[in-house]
Amino acid sequence: MSLTIFLPCIVALLSLSNLNGLHAIKSNTSITAGSNSTWKSSSSDFEFGFYDLPNGLFLVGIWFGRIPERTLVWYLAPPVEPNSQIQFTSAGQLVVVHPNGTTAQTIYSGGNGGAATSATMQDDGNFVMKNSNLRPVWESFNFPADTILPGQTLQTNHSLYSKGRGPSNYSLGNFMLQMQGDGNLLLKAHQWADPAYWYTSTTTPNVNLLFNATTALMYLVGGGTGNIYSITNTTPTPVEDYYHRAAIDENGNFQQYAYRKRNGSGWSRVWRAVEDPCRVNVVCGVYGLCTSPDNESVKCQCLPGYISLDDQDVSKGCRPPAVINYCAENNFKLQVFDDTDFHFDTHLIRLAGVDFESCKKDVIDDCNIGAATYSQSTSTCVKKRLPLLNARNSTSSKGLKALLKVADRVESGTPKVSKKKSFNVRVLLKALLAVTATLACFLGSLAVYYHPFTRRIIRKKKHLNATTIGINFREFTFQELHEATDGFTRILGRGASGKVYRGALIIDGAEIGIAVKKLEKKIEKSEREFMTELKIIGRTHHRNLVRLLGFCIDNSHRIIVYELMPNGALSSFLFGEGERPQWGQRIEMALGVARGLLYLHEECNTQIIHCDIKPENVLLDANYIAKIADFGLSKLLNKDQTRTNTNLRGTMGYMAPEWLRSAPITAKVDIYSFGVMLLEMICCRRHIECCEDGKNSEDDDLVLSNWVLRCVVCRQLEVVVRHDTEVLNDFKKFEEMALVGLWCVHPNPALRPSMKHVMQMLDGTVEVGVPPLVYDMMMADQGL
Repeated sequence: MSLTIFLPCIVALLSLSNLNGLHAIKSNTSITAGSNSTWKSSSSDFEFGFYDLPNGLFLVGIWFGRIPERTLVWYLAPPVEPNSQIQFTSAGQLVVVHPNGTTAQTIYSGGNGGAATSATMQDDGNFVMKNSNLRPVWESFNFPADTILPGQTLQTNHSLYSKGRGPSNYSLGNFMLQMQGDGNLLLKAHQWADPAYWYTSTTTPNVNLLFNATTALMYLVGGGTGNIYSITNTTPTPVEDYYHRAAIDENGNFQQYAYRKRNGSGWSRVWRAVEDPCRVNVVCGVYGLCTSPDNESVKCQCLPGYISLDDQDVSKGCRPPAVINYCAENNFKLQVFDDTDFHFDTHLIRLAGVDFESCKKDVIDDCNIGAATYSQSTSTCVKKRLPLLNARNSTSSKGLKALLKVADRVESGTPKVSKKKSFNVRVLLKALLAVTATLACFLGSLAVYYHPFTRRIIRKKKHLNATTIGINFREFTFQELHEATDGFTRILGRGASGKVYRGALIIDGAEIGIAVKKLEKKIEKSEREFMTELKIIGRTHHRNLVRLLGFCIDNSHRIIVYELMPNGALSSFLFGEGERPQWGQRIEMALGVARGLLYLHEECNTQIIHCDIKPENVLLDANYIAKIADFGLSKLLNKDQTRTNTNLRGTMGYMAPEWLRSAPITAKVDIYSFGVMLLEMICCRRHIECCEDGKNSEDDDLVLSNWVLRCVVCRQLEVVVRHDTEVLNDFKKFEEMALVGLWCVHPNPALRPSMKHVMQMLDGTVEVGVPPLVYDMMMADQGL
């Protein structure tokens, strides 16, 4: 009786076991690219194998097997050539090998979970590998690419990444969907350290994004409370009659789709995060304009006056053919675009209660502004500095007007010949009278200037003091400083504008060590350098800047007195003989220099560009606090100015590329130099280091930034500090600081962060993100 009852159950279990065994993949099997062989699920709904690309290469992936559109749901980049193989080895590993037998990629290495003995392509789209105890050791669901499927969970601190643009481009794209640890699900352009352009604003920690297999709805779950936030609310029914997926596309939108299993004609969208495709941040790159006529596709083009960085892909962004200094030149016109917006962040200038003409005038008159958006409905003019990242003409920009300064171009063709005008004797007489009066005034001025009485007054005025300069610190006599330095015999070093001597002075009853910088008379511009240093340093006060104690002007002598930095220059500390400086010290010094530069760039009454940031110009006090020194090469900016032209300055190796292009110089030159120095500080190596007797590793690079960049792209950054155990124990911090350095050394100043953003990345208040240089090299390595 009991046997009769349980017999159907036993038969069912045996059938299920045989079915699973039939589709189980055993070790020591392989798939060859180009052979059309795949590992299929029992229902054939999904296949695992090589996905052929239009460029003739093959991508390891999983796709829907029963529909004409072979839609990928998981993939592993980069693609490989024909006759490559996916091998489930006898050692229990899953690897991709080139036709010559060398390993291209390792999917599962047989690590903590032990050797895999079987694998299954499941009917839910999950590829699972199991050990001899039938316990899963690797699942494709745990390593998503750009798609999640019903039954799949995007766990806390995990992300989906968009693919690159183009049918054959499966490199890392510009956008990501991230399930943050604080419970917020967001979309952002991670290549640009973008905060987010779509987010749920949920704040429950340890939340996961669940794609429910029964309802095909997506929602956030966490904290044992079930559904805390619904992403999608409707889906085609019956659910089992459709295939379902959700993916972040190459244009940065996260969307859910459905496909009818029987007689289906294509994927239909169920939901999307961003309704206007052009509201995705940086979707068309820097200086790119996004248009979306159908509110579905994205079309990119360069703003007027700019040219594409890549003729084959305008979405990579655009650049100006030449740098225009709007504060020094007036060779531009203001162009107006209807139904267009330059999408702004919260740190921009907003003028309320103004009309359109007032907005235009304000933009033309403000040489720091490159563009603006005017809203007639709110009478608001929002001004924007360059670079422009989010220009769009789409449904969300209807009724807005965008204003853009466009540089004038030289018109080709034959110039127009003006008509001859009749000779006017009266005009000629007026001109001669004006010239004669001017000459008379000029000669009279010369006579007064060179009169002995006038010369005596000028000679008296020539003696400068602190009051006339407008600063408040002590003026020393030459004799005082001569005695303090033992007759200028105790040399500390030599700067760009003169020698530096060590000395001691009694100030307020206490002996204070001083550094005396004596500008040499033979230097042609010594007085100008003296005045620059005096005015700048005298008005600055910051913990990470060398303090100016006073000055001396005595006949031909020009002398500056600083506080003494007993531990010398940062360069000696980093690159001197002896033990490598402690990692914690180097971190704090890097933060100190960053704070000092932030003060110079953004917190002074007058912005200061140092122009020669390098380890030799960073000094260490008795407590090894880093202080920026030598402002002799710096040049002031007016408070309402953002660019300045200046003579070539700085030190090779630390000089930003725009110095060599004679382009207008901004504070971004200091960002570049700081990036070079930051990499030197964390690696304890000179930026440019020549080989010595062939002792250096063949993996090392002559230029430090190139080496770090190559190691980041190859995911081998630990090689840079392989001999520094202290850094390897804090490798995450080292990696973050290295990425900050790569952000700073981008050759395009528009893509370098501000010093405030650098400081935020270093102290961890904002995510570092992937530097554009890393992305560019990854694309170049893949020939895309």
